[in-house]
Amino acid sequence: MIFKISGSILKRIGAAFLVAGSFAGAAQAVEVTTVETFESGSNVGNWGWGTGSESFLTGADAHGRYLREDYLVTFTPRASTDFGTPSIFTGDYRARNVSSLGIDMAVPYVSGTVTGRTVTLILLNDNGTPGYLEDDWGAYKVTDLPIPPTGIAGILETTDILQWRSYDIAVPSQSNALPEGWSWISRNYQRKSGAWGRLMREIDHVGFIMGDPASLYPLLQWDVALDNPRLTTTEMQ
Repeated sequence: MIFKISGSILKRIGAAFLVAGSFAGAAQAVEVTTVETFESGSNVGNWGWGTGSESFLTGADAHGRYLREDYLVTFTPRASTDFGTPSIFTGDYRARNVSSLGIDMAVPYVSGTVTGRTVTLILLNDNGTPGYLEDDWGAYKVTDLPIPPTGIAGILETTDILQWRSYDIAVPSQSNALPEGWSWISRNYQRKSGAWGRLMREIDHVGFIMGDPASLYPLLQWDVALDNPRLTTTEMQ
């Protein structure tokens, strides 16, 4: 189920406009967040953990229905949209004035130590070939937000109580150059350059990675869950 949340933002504008607004009504910038809750059985963007064996479960807490993969063997789990699936989470970020992307994640189990890992947001362009991944390119932002704590908080009857963490990461879609803190990436190597404006107009894939794509990690077994992937735009009203 997709739903939208709106909230007003105070917009700092010139005194002359404020005076005129007192008579004519000043325009306001409003943040609109679109959330996929999964509650109605939908999965807009085909979110998953890249295995195809994920399952929807219903939690014992306010999260309700969520997507879980209880056997994932990987270096860095990635909660992401499906490649080649257009949705509200892809497309022209610049025209839509996208300001952030968010998700809720949990790690019920992992077979090794993951202390110090943080969450990375990755945005990719498929270069017009959604079925061929080797020419994908894009950019990523390594945040200082720790990945969720491992383990469950408890069990209610037969249902795990997960330790959810929420993440919302800014996306400077109106920037004319690669923003500070972002790095270029392509499928098989670190990209030296790119065009941020083009990337923002042609987003084909969104992912939240538990770790830094430029770092080396051990191969581990994971149990991971995601819920409420969301996209926030700023609109004038």
